[in-house]
Formats: sequence, C-alpha cells, structure tokens
Amino acid sequence: MQEQNRREFLGSSAVLVIGTTGCLCGLGGCATITKIGNTPPIPEDAYSFDAEANRIDVELGKVPQLAEPGGSVKIRASELPDPVIIARTTEETYVVASIKCPHRGVEVEYQAEEGRFECASLGSSQFALDGSLEGGQAKQPLRVFPTSLAGEAKSHLVIDLSG
Repeated sequence: MQEQNRREFLGSSAVLVIGTTGCLCGLGGCATITKIGNTPPIPEDAYSFDAEANRIDVELGKVPQLAEPGGSVKIRASELPDPVIIARTTEETYVVASIKCPHRGVEVEYQAEEGRFECASLGSSQFALDGSLEGGQAKQPLRVFPTSLAGEAKSHLVIDLSG
C-alpha cells in the first residue's frame, strides 16, 4: 500500500466529500442536510395572517402556482406558529398541512401524481392527504389544517391554524 502525505490525504478526502455531497444532492439529499424542499414560496403580498384568530387568508388570484390542480406553495413566516404547505388537489379542494415532517423536521412536498405529501429527505416518509402516515421513518401523522373558500367567486382560501 502506497503512503500518502498529509496534503495528498486532505486533497483526496475533499474530493470524496464533494463527490458524495454532489451525489446526495442529485438524489434529493440536499433537503436531508438543509431541511428545505423544492416547493416554491407564496408571494408575500398574497396572504395575510390574523394572529388573534390564528388564521391565514390567501388571495388565490395572486398565487399562480395554485391556479390548477396539482400546484403547491409554502408559507414560511416568523409570525406563523407553524409553516405550512398548500396543495390544490382538485378544482374546488385545497389541502393545507404543516410543512415539517414529524420525523426530523425536513419539509414535505406535495406529490400530485401520487396524491400525497412526501418528506423531501432521503428515506422519505409519505403521508395521505388527511395527514395519516403511509410509510417511512416518521412515527406520527402530519398535521393538517381545516380550510374554507370565501369571498366573491371563492377567491380566498382561509386556513384555520387552531383546528
């Protein structure tokens, strides 16, 4: 076996770490490290939070990602008690859940093709739209919040964070 000096060892170790990280990120593993998934954030002017009522009001016309079934956005704001993901599942139905997987706090993402939420981490947990656990490492269900459509032509999504 050939001996390596310190510089050669550190150089080869750095290549291994960078290569491994690149591989993990290529497989969706960046979320495992950063805890951040690929769901786009909602525009800041598209929602308001009423702390007293513990409610979010989303102006749907300002959220192009929710214009069609299958779209999703996230709301991460310091004033919210829990960051959320909003998924439009049908023409008239929106599902809102905590964006944090109960296993390690990595963001969940809406998988429209499968009709479920899935943790963005490697070894991801899967959750039904009602929050029940379908598989993976999590031991608890995903928290889901009640919603209603309001306003003229049902132009606002109201999310009850206390429910």
